Amino acid sequence: MNASVQSRPWALALLVSALLAACGGGVDEPAKGDDHGSVSIATAGRLAVAELGSKTLRLHDLDGTSAAVEASYTLDNEPSAIYASPRGRYALAVQRLQDQVQIVDGGIWQEDHGDHLHDYKQASRALAWKITGPRPTHYDVQAGKQAAFFMDGNATASPVQNAGVRLITEASIAAGALVASSDLAAPIHGLGEPVDDKLLLVSRAADAPDTLPTHLNLHLRNGSGYSFTRQIATRCNGMHGSFSSGAYTVAGCLDGMLLVQHTGTTTVDEGRKLATPLRVGTIAGHARLPGQFIGIATEGAAPAPVTTRFYAVDGERASVGDFVPEGWTTGRQRRAHGFDRSGQRFFVLDDQGTLIVSERRNGAWAPLARVSAAIPAMPTAAPWPALVANGAVDELYLSDPVAKQLVVLDSKTGTVKARRALGYVPSTLSWLGISR
Repeated sequence: MNASVQSRPWALALLVSALLAACGGGVDEPAKGDDHGSVSIATAGRLAVAELGSKTLRLHDLDGTSAAVEASYTLDNEPSAIYASPRGRYALAVQRLQDQVQIVDGGIWQEDHGDHLHDYKQASRALAWKITGPRPTHYDVQAGKQAAFFMDGNATASPVQNAGVRLITEASIAAGALVASSDLAAPIHGLGEPVDDKLLLVSRAADAPDTLPTHLNLHLRNGSGYSFTRQIATRCNGMHGSFSSGAYTVAGCLDGMLLVQHTGTTTVDEGRKLATPLRVGTIAGHARLPGQFIGIATEGAAPAPVTTRFYAVDGERASVGDFVPEGWTTGRQRRAHGFDRSGQRFFVLDDQGTLIVSERRNGAWAPLARVSAAIPAMPTAAPWPALVANGAVDELYLSDPVAKQLVVLDSKTGTVKARRALGYVPSTLSWLGISR
């Protein structure tokens, strides 16, 4: 991986680095002999953006008005997705068909020094260590703590490559090692939800109606591996998509959603089914909106009208209900979605380029704004625009593949603040920095 830094280093970062070199190692452990006070850096972070049809990954610095490229990196292969590490320091460039994830240190992070917090901002850099495994696909995060890559495996390989899970933390990435891993007995398109020392991992019954999972199994961390504990009784045919927040994990099913409650540090309940008339294939949630989720489903099939439908889930009440974004009509399809940093606002971009913003009020979703032509010319095929929230300031970013732009949004109002020319076609993106 080659890097060419395209902007000058920040003076403040150099000063902090010179004065406090003894404090930083990039791991999450308090520094020994640390007698200085808190250091807080006002930074909006960086945006990792992949270029369509290219191995190039660019890091745009969000401090200032131009979102200038801080550095560019040449990956081994064109990435299929870009994710942020659990605490936002590292960009994880997934290369699914090449069975690996490359890592770029975004250069902005926070360490806990025991009696105070210490912020750092330095130049980004590529790491030599890679996460490997057959077909890395799903990425499930316990925000601020850990994340699991689910490897689907490869049934066409010889010999067959089985599915598995790779668990990482900020500290393990810095050390160039996994925290834990576990392999399944066969390839499967699945998921693995990490919650502290628990892992909810997929399994498939012999009488499954398709090739997707039917159950979640509870596994517990055992050193660098996991031990099977039991199967959760409630069945979820066609399982796809999941999210964990608060005391709950939700997964999508052919006939609704599976809701699992975490009842203790090592225990979960038997799960319950939240019925919907459509198959739910995507679950949206936010760490700052514990126990609340949005299930996303598709109604109809071409050439008939195809419509995206939304369901609001309340974990504590074990309830599900229709959620209709303002003005959402039959034939509208979701092209991007996401929450702001507070978890109190939910954004949906439709297939006509309109951005619809809903806000959490009195325990329910209420209309906030409709932004027509947020994306003036929608692409006719993937990659669709991508949406990501800034975790440090009240901004959201929409990629515009047709105009080759980055659309900057005020996440409190949904209004467009700026349209910044990129000079290339963006495909996938992720925010890096210190969440506030």
